[in-house]
Amino acid sequence: MKVLKHWTAENFEISTHKYHLSERVNKTYKTSGNDNTGLCDYTYNELGFRGDSIKKEGFKVMALGCSHTEGVGVNNDETWPAQFAKLIPNGVNINFGTGGRSGDFVVRCLFSYYDLIKPDLVLIFYPEIVRREIYTKDGGVEPYMPTSAWGFTEETIEGMNTQKLKIELQNDNEDFINWYKNHQLIKLFLESKKCNFIWNGSLIRSSYKDEFRYDGDFFLNVLDKAVDNKHCGPMHLKNYALNLHNFIQKNYPNYIHRENNNIKTLL
Repeated sequence: MKVLKHWTAENFEISTHKYHLSERVNKTYKTSGNDNTGLCDYTYNELGFRGDSIKKEGFKVMALGCSHTEGVGVNNDETWPAQFAKLIPNGVNINFGTGGRSGDFVVRCLFSYYDLIKPDLVLIFYPEIVRREIYTKDGGVEPYMPTSAWGFTEETIEGMNTQKLKIELQNDNEDFINWYKNHQLIKLFLESKKCNFIWNGSLIRSSYKDEFRYDGDFFLNVLDKAVDNKHCGPMHLKNYALNLHNFIQKNYPNYIHRENNNIKTLL
């Protein structure tokens, strides 16, 4: 089916209506999402995502999530994935965080790019569970969130109708089960790849827990704000990265290692 192309690295899009990845490849912009201040540099790699080049050698940390992972309102080296990678010898920041996206997006992104990246560690900061991806009648894929219409759901008749219908049908149980299915799929996929991962559920608003959940509340005691005054700032993101690193070092010491020339370094 035509829509399956959206589950490949070659044809991956964050939206088929607008905001195409090709527009961001190897470019730097001064705005992103809610940040129109012009105070930050948003530099994108050869895939159109914020982070190091995928060709960079080292211990590759693949981070997935929404704007909190992308780092809206801070510079590239101030995002939490970038600051986490700095704590690891030869750490490489492969940041697939994308503003306004969903757990559906996280799964699709992981499946599409895993074999290309071959990460050493996957870190997932799940977006709000009310969000989804929509597959359109013409075979496109679009982001959806009930709290605001934008792009496809604001500018097309199909999108506006879909937005209205999904809001009417949406409920807390359906939201949680959709997230739960995505999460189980991710676990099984990464288990099959023998790849370690940790996830944060600060935005899922659920007490659900398994052995891979990091309990640290991302939004507890926010130290500073980003320049858009909506997201967390660089000090808070650095602190989160450090706490996450310490959690992994304490509970999963074998997660972070690098074999190079027959020398293994354990943190």
